[in-house]
Amino acid sequence: MSSCRVLIAPLLFMFLAALSSFGCDDGNTTRIGPSSVTRNDRFVSSSITVPNEISALAVPAAFCPFASPFLAPASVVVRADGTSDLFLRDMQLRFVDRAGVTGAFRTISSVEMTSLFGSTLVPAFGTRTFPVTLPFGCVGGITGTLFIDVTALDRTGRPNLISLQTNVR
Repeated sequence: MSSCRVLIAPLLFMFLAALSSFGCDDGNTTRIGPSSVTRNDRFVSSSITVPNEISALAVPAAFCPFASPFLAPASVVVRADGTSDLFLRDMQLRFVDRAGVTGAFRTISSVEMTSLFGSTLVPAFGTRTFPVTLPFGCVGGITGTLFIDVTALDRTGRPNLISLQTNVR
């Protein structure tokens, strides 16, 4: 084997290894190019849960459409797994009965959540429970599914939407 091949083989191997590393980008790196710096950080990890099943509560003397005859109470538990605080931006609640009829819809903004809970903050590595209720029953059946969409922001303002559902009996 010639000395030229002995020198070229390791250099060729290093070149191919360096070239192949460009295909391993996971989108969480900082790229520096000739004209810009781009950073695609991911949202701080969190978990949001609700019970698998909740019971509808009857509202005494309810009269549609002025007062819905049932309430769907749910406890939305938010846990901040990362090193950043989380802030709830909004929650959307939607009840769909077993036949597929959408019976009620409600959006709770951060302003309303602050009024209800004092704050939308979930501290880093902390857990908070947000009890919410959706009045329903003027349209559709009594049993079905409560869909909950929660939008949370981390400290830098990156949003994350999590969709949950629970059975209403």
